[in-house]
Parts: sequence; C-alpha cells; structure tokens
Amino acid sequence: MRCVPVLIALLILAACQRADPAAKQPEAAQALVQRQSERVLELLSGDHSPEGERLKATARLQLNDLGAAAAHLDAGIAAGGSAAVYADYARLELIRGDLARAEAMQAKAEQGGDAGLATLLTGGEIALARKQPDRALAYLDRAAGLYPDNLAVLSNRALALAELGRWSQLEPLVVQLERRLPGDEEVSALRQRLTLRR
Repeated sequence: MRCVPVLIALLILAACQRADPAAKQPEAAQALVQRQSERVLELLSGDHSPEGERLKATARLQLNDLGAAAAHLDAGIAAGGSAAVYADYARLELIRGDLARAEAMQAKAEQGGDAGLATLLTGGEIALARKQPDRALAYLDRAAGLYPDNLAVLSNRALALAELGRWSQLEPLVVQLERRLPGDEEVSALRQRLTLRR
C-alpha cells in the first residue's frame, strides 16, 4: 500500500518536469526579431496558447502566408484570445485592406483596457490609414511613453508628425531613425519631405 503514494508522487514529479510549451516563447520572440520564421514555428509547434498562436501568426506573416497567419490568430482567439491577438488580427486585416474589419478587431483589443504595444501600434496604424494623424499621434505618443526605443513606434510616430506638418518635432526623430535604420526607404522619404519644407 505504501507504493501507491510513491508512484503518485513520481507521476506528479514527471508531469512537472515535462516541458511547458509556453517556456519557448521568449526564444521564439527573439527568433522573430532575427526573421527566423521557420525556427519560430518549430519552437512553438506544441504551444496552442493565445500568445503561442500569435507568435506563429507573426512568423507566417514574415513568410507572406496570410491565410496561415489568420488560422493561427483564429486558434489564438479560440484558446481565449488576448488584446495582443486581437491587435495582431487588426494589423492582418490592414494588410488585407479590410479597414472595417481591422477596426472591429482593434475595438476588441481595446475592450480589456490593456494598452500594450501591439494595441497602441495598431490603433495608430489604423488612424493613419483613416487619415486621422492627430488620433494616430495620440496612440503613438502613449506607445512612445512605454516603449521609447521601439523602432515601429518611432517610425509610425514620424509618419504621423509628417502628416500633421510638425516639422520641428519630426527633425530629431528622423535623425534618430537614420542612425538606427540606415538606408531605409521610408526614412529617406521622410528626410526628403523635411528638406522640401526648408
């Protein structure tokens, strides 16, 4: 009879020692930054959490597979969703050109009150697509307050400032982007707009 508790204890220990699929998310996020999309899919093959599916969707976007990206985001929503999942779905719909659906997904991202990077960035991108630079800047200023060195935040904030004609605020931002993204076409276009305004 004493063997049963020992066996149960060993089973519990074995279960605890099994690798948690979510434990690979930080490594997968780093692989995304390095554009190692296939590596992300491999690392997270057993991770069906909302965040795991969101990261896999981003990898699929890097591979230009919009259908597979949507399938991963659908799976992320089915697994419980998150503000980041909905925000990334909004970005996917922007890429597809469905602004109304992007706005619907963005509204879901904002419902929980979680103003994380993905939610703020996508809100700004939707506002820029709607030709609402003031609204875009409101999102992007909040994002810059939380993530001051994020290149996507800086780039989109620069676009909003250019649309508003705030050239004195845009100048130092363009200088910073030129240092961090040498040769970037979008940054070069912003520099040209600044030069024409002088």
